[in-house]
Amino acid sequence: MKILEAQNALLSNYEVYQHLVDQQVKNKAHNRRVPAQLSTLTTEVITYLRTKPGPLAHQEEKHAYSAASIPLLMEKLREANLRNSLEKGEVLSILNLRPAGVAQLSTAIEDMEERFTEEEQQKIVDITAEVLGRDEPEVVDEENGEEGGDGENTAVPSIENGY
Repeated sequence: MKILEAQNALLSNYEVYQHLVDQQVKNKAHNRRVPAQLSTLTTEVITYLRTKPGPLAHQEEKHAYSAASIPLLMEKLREANLRNSLEKGEVLSILNLRPAGVAQLSTAIEDMEERFTEEEQQKIVDITAEVLGRDEPEVVDEENGEEGGDGENTAVPSIENGY
C-alpha cells in the first residue's frame, strides 16, 4: 500500500463525530453487519466525544455544533481584525476545545501572550462562545447535600478529611 496524499485535510472532532454517527445510522438502516472490532471502536469513540468535559457532551440537546458552525467560526475570527492571524491548527483546536476562558484558550494558541493583546484574546473567546455557545454550570441536587449553590459541602471524600 502506498500513501498518495499525506494529510490532505484536517478534521474537527465534530466532523469525526458526525461521520461516525451517520455511518451507524446507515448500517442500521441497511441491516449491515460490521466487524465487532469496528463496532466497538466506533461506539467507544462516540462515547468519548460525548463525555464531559468535551464540547460535544451535550450535542444531542443543544446542537451547538453543525456543518455551518465551522465556516461561521472561521469567518468571524477572520473579521475580528486580530493583530496576527490564527493558523489552521489553532482554529481547529479552538473548535475542538471550545474554550470558555483565556486560560483554556492558551492551550490552543501557540505564544498567545506575545501574539495577541488581552482584548484580542477575550475577543476570540467571545466569538467562540457566540458561535458555539457556552456550557452552563451543572446544577447539583441540594436535597442530597451535594455541592450547594453557596459553596458549602465541597469537601471531596478522602482519608485526610475523615470521610
